[in-house]
Amino acid sequence: MLLTALVIGVPAALGGSARSSANSQSWTDSLNERAGAPDITGGTVSNDDAGMLTFQINIANRPDLTPDMFVLIFLDTDKNPATGDSSSFGADYAIQLVAGSVDLFQWNGTDFVQATSQSSLTYAYAPTGATIHASAADLGKTKAFNFAVIVASGVTVDASGNANFDNILTDVAPDPGHGTFAYNVLTKLVLKATAFSTAPKPAKAGKAFSATLAASENDTAGPVQAGAVTCVATVGGKRLAAASHVLANGVATCVWRLPATAKGQTIRGTITLNVRGTKLTRAFSSKIS
Repeated sequence: MLLTALVIGVPAALGGSARSSANSQSWTDSLNERAGAPDITGGTVSNDDAGMLTFQINIANRPDLTPDMFVLIFLDTDKNPATGDSSSFGADYAIQLVAGSVDLFQWNGTDFVQATSQSSLTYAYAPTGATIHASAADLGKTKAFNFAVIVASGVTVDASGNANFDNILTDVAPDPGHGTFAYNVLTKLVLKATAFSTAPKPAKAGKAFSATLAASENDTAGPVQAGAVTCVATVGGKRLAAASHVLANGVATCVWRLPATAKGQTIRGTITLNVRGTKLTRAFSSKIS
């Protein structure tokens, strides 16, 4: 992989204090730093409500992504330099784009290795530069990260397929010694009910009665893993306290113990899942037998 060889050669290009961050953020880079090298002029980072990130990297003098080129984005996805690659400002992930391929690598404590999850990764290359898409979910579900970009040309490959970097020309953004760019992933959380049920049917006096609500969230495209569960129920117009409430494997569950004297009455109530201030509620009503 190009990445393994490259990391050894670029650590001095990175480091310093982080710059300010904003959503749908534009960034700029100095022009014409090195004669003949690819010239990064700037770019943008943005994300949608599902946490899909778009990296636009403007390259003034490379209208085509040629076989001797690569683009690297180093990402410190927990904003903690101590947990990632120390030679790359603490990067936990790196995205590598070469002609015909884009790949995601993850720091394992010793080296960058191919990330297990990278299905969201896509790219396009236009005369103005590269566009790379990656889900925040594939980047450790990051909500904020620091990043730096490297574009290089001049890589050759020998007859055995080994890359040679002797004549490489690179441009780094931000400029060496100017730290990293920073970005906050801002999404509108959307919860979606994937299942809802009550049991038993019908409710039975003197027995346990439960309501379950399964939900997914758009920012991870998977089951809700953390949140608060609120259980509200009345029997015969009187509030009935929940015996238990739990959220496990994306399923919220409320359990009540129905009074033995409740036969013929109706239990009514709601189960609510609250995730970072976004609520999902389902109501129920069941005649007690």
